[in-house]
Amino acid sequence: MRRPGARASGAEVALLVSLTAWGVFPVVLLVIHAVHAHARLTGADGLIGADGVLGADQLQYLAWARDAGSHLLASNLFSFTPSGHVYFEPLFAITGALWRIGVPLQVAYLLWKPIAAVAMFVAALAWARRTLGDELRARAAVVALSLFLCTPLAALFSWAQLGSGPLRFQLYLLGDELLPANKLWGYVPSALGLALAVLALLATERAIDPGLGASPDAAGRRLSVQRGPLALAFLAAGGASLLHPWQGPTLVVIFAGVALWRRGRNVLALSVPAVGAALPLGYYYVLSHTDAAWKLASHNEMIARLPPLALLAGFGPLALVMVAGVKRPRGVVIEQMLLLWILASFVTYFANDAFAPHALQGLSLPFAVLAVRAWRRLRLPAILGALGIALLTIPGLAYDVRKFVNVAQSPAVQYYLTSSDGRALDWVSAKAPPGGVLAPTPFAIVVPSQTGRKVWVGHGYWSQDYSSRARIVDRLFGGRMRPAAARSFVVQTGASVLVSDCRHRASLVGGLRPMLRSVHRFGCASVYVIRAQPAGRSRRR
Repeated sequence: MRRPGARASGAEVALLVSLTAWGVFPVVLLVIHAVHAHARLTGADGLIGADGVLGADQLQYLAWARDAGSHLLASNLFSFTPSGHVYFEPLFAITGALWRIGVPLQVAYLLWKPIAAVAMFVAALAWARRTLGDELRARAAVVALSLFLCTPLAALFSWAQLGSGPLRFQLYLLGDELLPANKLWGYVPSALGLALAVLALLATERAIDPGLGASPDAAGRRLSVQRGPLALAFLAAGGASLLHPWQGPTLVVIFAGVALWRRGRNVLALSVPAVGAALPLGYYYVLSHTDAAWKLASHNEMIARLPPLALLAGFGPLALVMVAGVKRPRGVVIEQMLLLWILASFVTYFANDAFAPHALQGLSLPFAVLAVRAWRRLRLPAILGALGIALLTIPGLAYDVRKFVNVAQSPAVQYYLTSSDGRALDWVSAKAPPGGVLAPTPFAIVVPSQTGRKVWVGHGYWSQDYSSRARIVDRLFGGRMRPAAARSFVVQTGASVLVSDCRHRASLVGGLRPMLRSVHRFGCASVYVIRAQPAGRSRRR
């Protein structure tokens, strides 16, 4: 086997530029609109979020990062329920440290975007080189599909508004999970986790098969395990699992499958990266059973598995294309890993009850290799290959562009803060008395990252009884609650500060006057400071 070239081709460099531009596109769009509207960016730039709230996940990341910047370990700021500083995530910890030394929190998080883009590209390129060798055209095709694959029916159903609303959303979600490039839109931990998963696989192969399949299998048995690559595989697998926990069980299944396929050879070496991937999973398991916030999140309603029809519509066309690319591994470790990656992803998908579709992230890489091999095996014309790649990428990307353009042009509070709302939150951050914040939804989801304060309700997964609490809070800030009931409710929450954004202009002074310590107006936004309540009065957490 020839050693693949070390330099990227012109087409591959163009793909890196395209990936980086794709990742930066939402930020450019948001900045343009923010300048035009004289608004402040919150730092969110994702299309899908918790409980249907756009940008919710990035605002949770920013809240964790801000808390980590003050305490190293983060706690849950979306509930008044006591929560310890127990969560360590390196990306958020570094982001928080940058914020601590003066870098704006939003900028500190966005700095990861180009890093993630380069990491994903390098991972996809290394994967393509290892599986396709140095045939430049085929290699570039694998990189393109690895980074930009979107199941064609997902794009078709979205563009043409076919099928029922739930089916369209399910297909859109599946397409989004399969599209690695979209992880650059706010989900850089997932992007970096995927890149590290690829590194873990390639380093493991290098460790147990230094000849990379060049020697016959019998001679390969005599090759010693390489400790450097094995240590790298351990760290990469652990990092992938910590940044994106669904990669952890997938990697464990792959390494276990390779050990079985090789009839126990190198089982000790394969256990090293498997343990690396398993350790963060143990950490998350302990958190979900010992910390109140993580218990709450693990029991809140999560995104369920997709129904069989959505899976069939999403994967059926891809499977038909790629089945012709399957070949016998013949003892080559990377070929075993390629097939096992598909199997392991579905094992993780069906074994996991929490956000099961996240287990499908990364499938584009083995699928890309099989699709390109199928094209080569069938000896199809190059023009058909180019059209196939275009069909599998451009419609889905174009739909997401249109969707984000529409979102960016709206005054979504998850992305933008008006001058009044921003000044109100600045005052809460710097001058408000200690205690939690009561705010209307969806504005409440912005409060923790902007102020470092806890909110009574704000996030679909990290706030207790989110739906019912959101309805009650919105009644209060909408002026639809009787004065006595409003005062009783505020006391029960235990909030010390109420923040009303510019979308909720009903005055709360009349109903809350007996318990108000002060009121601060910031244009159309208001901050109400509550008098300290006697011990025992606050009950609802």
